[in-house]
Amino acid sequence: MRDEKATSPEDNLDIRGPVQAFDAAGAAKRLRREKTYEDHGRSVLSLFNGPSLRAMLTAIATGRRTGERRVAGPSTVQVLEGEVRFKAGEERHELSAGGTLVLERNVPYEAEALSDAAFLHTLVLSGEERSLPQPAHPTEPAEGRADLELPGADRASG
Repeated sequence: MRDEKATSPEDNLDIRGPVQAFDAAGAAKRLRREKTYEDHGRSVLSLFNGPSLRAMLTAIATGRRTGERRVAGPSTVQVLEGEVRFKAGEERHELSAGGTLVLERNVPYEAEALSDAAFLHTLVLSGEERSLPQPAHPTEPAEGRADLELPGADRASG
């Protein structure tokens, strides 16, 4: 008989496994305690970095903007907490927790926090399309933070 252990989002899971769970709300709280957030009002963490899917968590302070980004493949941006105004192409959308923006490939977008907020950007990567939202804040790595001590978060190696 196998000894099976139930896992929770707090467990340190191997990103290369077929399933990963993480606590995005807890990760956002920890991002807000980082120096990058204190200095720039925004911090990004790579939660998942796989061959066909990437998940980036952004914590952003009221009034701060991401700057324009664009990704090669389709993606979704889901607001986890707070309120965010998105400009995507020529459209504008104000979304609160639970709201989701769906973007086709190469659609420029930017976000502005109307309150302290966190959102999850999930990118579908196909073939040679391996781009990330660009440009990142000049003091952040382009792929976001991968060294934050978060249970269940990827220690992305690129």
